[in-house]
Amino acid sequence: MGAFVTAAILENIVPEKLSSGFTGSLVFGSIVSATDPVAVVALLKELGASKKLSTLIEGESLLNDGTATVLFTVVLVN
Repeated sequence: MGAFVTAAILENIVPEKLSSGFTGSLVFGSIVSATDPVAVVALLKELGASKKLSTLIEGESLLNDGTATVLFTVVLVN
């Protein structure tokens, strides 16, 4: 969802002569939609949260990164 929202916003903000179309916006959206949980995991360790919660957040981040990679590849191939 984040990649598509980013692409839609970018498509409406960037002037026509600089835009590479919705496909280019979607490629950019897929790149910036991948999340980085390092700060969250560091904060959880500092607060003494359970290891299970940290593992869940890291797993969710891997799923997000994988989804962003697949979307990036699909958009570039088509």
